[in-house]
Amino acid sequence: MISGHVTVYKIYKDGTEETVLDKANLVTAGLGSSFLDIQQGIGSKYIDDYAPHYFQVGTDVIGWSGTVREASSTFYQLSAPFDWSDYGVDTDIILSKRYRGFNASTEDSGATYTELLNTSATLSATVFSGADQYFGKVRAGNVTKFFVDSFEAEIILDENSGNGKSITEIGLFSKNPKGFEKDSPLLMAYKNFDAMVKTSEFSLVVHWTIGFLGLDSSVDDHYTGNTMIRRDR
Repeated sequence: MISGHVTVYKIYKDGTEETVLDKANLVTAGLGSSFLDIQQGIGSKYIDDYAPHYFQVGTDVIGWSGTVREASSTFYQLSAPFDWSDYGVDTDIILSKRYRGFNASTEDSGATYTELLNTSATLSATVFSGADQYFGKVRAGNVTKFFVDSFEAEIILDENSGNGKSITEIGLFSKNPKGFEKDSPLLMAYKNFDAMVKTSEFSLVVHWTIGFLGLDSSVDDHYTGNTMIRRDR
């Protein structure tokens, strides 16, 4: 079973640390799609393309009802991801405009395709597509055995990033699993939470671990990578 864990900390200017979230995440359909590509030999031939490389934060929540629980992981984007200006003028985050990948389906024999959202579709009625969005670059932590054991990533919203925004969701994206000429990030994991208003008084540090439960106890317990970065102002 593949699962993961997200821990979010506030790191204040004086070095004080506050844990604001410590919970399991939702592994999304994009990760499953990448596994299928690997098994069929139709995705990227570079292992780095399947690793966590990009992230987004947002101000809304992807919703689903109990009646679609079996398909609740079938989505490929955040509900309301930050635009370029939302991250802030003096942010330390490296921002890139990328072609976000997703699976789309058709109900009219191919005349139109719509991005899949909490629903299933036969492969014959599905096509891979994309849309341009802004992404932050993940700060890598201690990465262990891609898709054999687990991998870990660290995301930092510094004191100048996202201030004044009520953050309610975060998504982790693989780099380029389809192996396109330019990176096409694909959502691999998602977490929503109670709104956290970001201010210049603290940095927001996210530790994210995903792996095969039962093989590595760190996967569902805590981040085991680099020590979080603290900066004196």
